[in-house]
Amino acid sequence: MFNVVQGAGDVGAWLTHSPDIAKVSFTGEVGTGRKVMTAAASTLKDVTMELGGKSPLIVFDDADIDNAVSAAMLGNFYTQGEVCTNGTRVFVHEDIYSEFMDRLLERTLNNIRMGDPTDPDTNFGALISQKHQQLVLDYIEKGIAEGATLSHGGKAAKPGSAPGGYFVEPTIFTDCTDDMTICREEIFGPVMSVLTFSDEEEVIDRANNTDTGLAAGVFTNDIRRAHRVIHRIQLASAGSTATEHRLRKCRWVATSSPVLAARTAESHSTTTPN
Repeated sequence: MFNVVQGAGDVGAWLTHSPDIAKVSFTGEVGTGRKVMTAAASTLKDVTMELGGKSPLIVFDDADIDNAVSAAMLGNFYTQGEVCTNGTRVFVHEDIYSEFMDRLLERTLNNIRMGDPTDPDTNFGALISQKHQQLVLDYIEKGIAEGATLSHGGKAAKPGSAPGGYFVEPTIFTDCTDDMTICREEIFGPVMSVLTFSDEEEVIDRANNTDTGLAAGVFTNDIRRAHRVIHRIQLASAGSTATEHRLRKCRWVATSSPVLAARTAESHSTTTPN
């Protein structure tokens, strides 16, 4: 039997404290996750959590640029950015940055169709609430105020087919730095931060410089580099996921190499965007 118990925070508090409940699984933001774990500890419950993420997507200079652009769009604009494992920090090697950005901006402009979710041509929907729409817009304003360049989008939208929806345009920031709020905090909306890097050691250090390393993506045609880098990315830290099983599940390597995809499929979640 499967029971659905509806309610707000008081119901959650009862479930996490009740000695009759053997295990709690929670998906949500880090602060709430800490409260859930603290409450569950009072009765020594098992706990599984999937919390916030500010995941890196790394594009090396030998990558298939079109595939990498597909992944960046998928990892930021799919379900209008409301995915905890999204690769919202897109690190692009400086040698291919200009070409990557040209293709990214052109495809974002021409391929995104926001509107009525029942229309088969729609591929970009509304955010969950007006409150969350404003939160996302506030983050965009913080990005501008802290010196990032707003290269695309950044505004609320009212598509004719769904004028009552809480839409935010697909948003792309460039000239970002690691210390900016938009690069540090989970936005949970269609906001991509593009950063550049020059070498492997640098980008690994910067990718790991987060408290919410839930997932990661690497784009390269060098199999050895892909395995080397993905095994050095710290995919779980305090407040995110804590077991090696989840670490393996969260790793994903996207590449144009079918050999690498086959080898990584056994132990890692492999994503190859169209």
